[in-house]
Amino acid sequence: MLIPRSLLVFKLAALVTVIVGTILFFHETSAPNLGRPLKWDCSSTTLPSFHGAQTYNDTKIFIGIFTTKEKAERRQMIRDTYLQYKPENIEYKFVMVANHIPKSLQQEIDDYNDILRINMTRENMNEGKTYEYFRTMAERKDDKFDFVLKADDDSYLHLDRMEYDLSHTNRNMSYWGYLVGDTFMGGLCYGLSFDLVEWIADAPIPRRYKSGHEDSQVQKWFRWSNIDEQVNYEVRNCRIHDYIDSGSFYSKEIELDNTMIVHYLKSDDHFLDTHETLSSTYQSK
Repeated sequence: MLIPRSLLVFKLAALVTVIVGTILFFHETSAPNLGRPLKWDCSSTTLPSFHGAQTYNDTKIFIGIFTTKEKAERRQMIRDTYLQYKPENIEYKFVMVANHIPKSLQQEIDDYNDILRINMTRENMNEGKTYEYFRTMAERKDDKFDFVLKADDDSYLHLDRMEYDLSHTNRNMSYWGYLVGDTFMGGLCYGLSFDLVEWIADAPIPRRYKSGHEDSQVQKWFRWSNIDEQVNYEVRNCRIHDYIDSGSFYSKEIELDNTMIVHYLKSDDHFLDTHETLSSTYQSK
């Protein structure tokens, strides 16, 4: 029995529609929402100056430094550099997925007690690690953190300046970091006030769409849940940038009186060069 030509055309069109719809759905849920590029006039910023600033001790901050279990040397370099200047009211952990723990990693855990293991089947940044991290942190209600930050292990963090900056930041509904385009905070280092961390753990949209482009997924959760207009975007583009020799769009020279976070330090030499440049500017010793 021959199928009428019109029916074949209809079925083919329906199949194409389903395929295109599926592709668009996965693109929307997984691809970065880069928005449009923005230019920043850092000379007119209204942010509090770091010049002569003393650290504040009333703002409790947690920083999760995202890493993988094989990056032991980079973790040690971080411990030996900017973590030496960690203010008392900042806590940190290296965040990784490690279902199987080799002897070397177990020794590191025993020696430093600074590794937070995320419960996932495998290490993959875009398959829910960020969601699981914030969900885990939301369970630490008794610690009363004001802000929970996520940072990369190729970022150098000037902890004194981050503490001072966050002490002047709204502690409610705040999304803090480097704004990419006009949409999301770049994954090199961004932070959420604790109420937003709790919201991520409790809301259905983040749980349903935990996988996706890691850097931009957080802002999508806000937008898809219709709370984006309630979120305070605390933009710090004049203080956060890539290393000058990285060649990226976000690279610039370190400013001794202004730089707070330097990213894209893939090589150890670049990381140590940044530490040498900024170490003289610390207040905490």
